[in-house]
Formats: sequence, structure tokens, C-alpha cells
Amino acid sequence: MRQNSAPLLVSSDPGLLRHWRSALGIESPIELGSFAALKGLVRRTGDIVWLDLAVADIPPWSDPVWNELLQHKKLRILAASSYPKDEEAMIALDRGCAGYCHAFADPETLLQVHQVTSADHVWIGQQLMQQLIQRANSAMPMNKPVPTLWAEQLTSREREIASLAAHGAANAVIAAQCDITERTVKAHLSAVFEKLGVTDRLQLALKVHGIQ
Repeated sequence: MRQNSAPLLVSSDPGLLRHWRSALGIESPIELGSFAALKGLVRRTGDIVWLDLAVADIPPWSDPVWNELLQHKKLRILAASSYPKDEEAMIALDRGCAGYCHAFADPETLLQVHQVTSADHVWIGQQLMQQLIQRANSAMPMNKPVPTLWAEQLTSREREIASLAAHGAANAVIAAQCDITERTVKAHLSAVFEKLGVTDRLQLALKVHGIQ
């Protein structure tokens, strides 16, 4: 996990900034009001940026400036939209964002997003993950068997949790179905990631579904 896990908040919406501060439990965050101000921090390292995609000067995803911000991993940017769209989410993730979410999501979800990205993982919501898996599966030959070697490395409980997570189940859902706490779910997922050599839920999902 990054030592500097306090995020930078980029938005010109006072209400959204208050929502983020409250949800993430931040008293004195660094707040920027424009994309131009964010560009000035490109030389910083280790920062996680909550970027409101509604800021007036944000460039299109095709703009080369994103290469400087994202491809060199100077900043880990979480793209947040008040009107999220799956297609935009896929573009943002493809460009190198650490995640994409609804800007005004409930505090519990926003905190989970922050925890995931702070641990150097990529945040992908349940619906988008399911779509990615479906698209990947549709590109595979219908008669191609799904490898199950991944399961041999895990305990029975780890296999159960890995399968649920790979199908997009949130930690709370997994905890309820397995009759365990969310803390235990996180511990099992950490063990699964380590054993399977993956770093996030998307990589886990691809491995479980036999997608290379």
C-alpha cells in the first residue's frame, strides 16, 4: 500500500468536495479546482487523485496530456462521473485510470474505492466487471474448455470466495453468502491474490474464467 494514501480532490463543485471529504474521512485534503492545476502536479509521485470529470477544462480522453498523467504512473487517477457510462469507464480504464465510479456514490462505496486504489489495485464496479467478463467470454470459442488449475492452489473456502468475487460479488455479498465477516473476506482475497499471482479483482476474474 502507498505510504501517501491521502488523496488529492479535483473538483469545482463545493457539494461534491464536501461529500468526498465526509465519505473518505479527510479533514484537510489538497483540493484543486481545475484540470490545469492537476497538470502542475505531474512530477509528484504516490498520489491518488479523485478527479471530477465535470471540471470545465478537462480534455477529451484522446488528448495526449493523458499519456503524461497516466501512462507514466506519476499519479493514480480515479475518474469520477456524476453521470457514469460503461463505455466511458472502459475508455478511462484503458487509458490507465486506477478506477472509475459514480462521483456521488454512497460513502461506504467511496471508502471501498479509496481502499482498493490505495492498495495499488484497480477499482472496477460489479456491473462493469460483469460486462467485461461477458465481452471476453463472447470472444472465446464456444467449445474451448475453461482451465481450472487456479482452483487447485486454493482451499475450498478460498475457491468459493474467489468464484464469487470473479462473478462481481461485492465483499458484503460474499460475507453474507459465506456467513463470515467482510474482514475475513478481505483476508481470504488477499491470500487468493498472492497464491494466484494477481493484483486485483479483474485479473482474478480473467483467471477464473480462463481468459488470457
